[in-house]
Amino acid sequence: MYTEDGFELRPIGDTMEIYASGEQFHETRPPVIAAFQALTSRMPVTKVLCDVRLAAYILDPTELEMRARATARALAGYRTALVCLANQHELMERTASNIRSQGGTAELFSSKGAAREWLSGRDGCRNDAKAVTAI
Repeated sequence: MYTEDGFELRPIGDTMEIYASGEQFHETRPPVIAAFQALTSRMPVTKVLCDVRLAAYILDPTELEMRARATARALAGYRTALVCLANQHELMERTASNIRSQGGTAELFSSKGAAREWLSGRDGCRNDAKAVTAI
């Protein structure tokens, strides 16, 4: 496990769980992305669960798009479940859309349980099928 102010990374089997919390401001290269890339270069993971429900993103529209793109570049090679609240949907959907445009798989969820189920393939969805979300 790796913890820094504003985020925590937890490798669990073949999944890296990322938890964001507190106020998140614009940064050219967010520390969570650098930490994620450093850890995944040493730990083989194929899936990511990113839970941002405890985070408050303080970003203008341009910064929001930049964060979505930077996050998508880091997560494009992974099956990614993004767990968010309704008011975080815009940023997370942009991130998911950017991941998909780079050939990755990403879906949004409102609960960690549903996200884990989808990541494990136990939700009845084929691996390449779009999951149904309740956001």
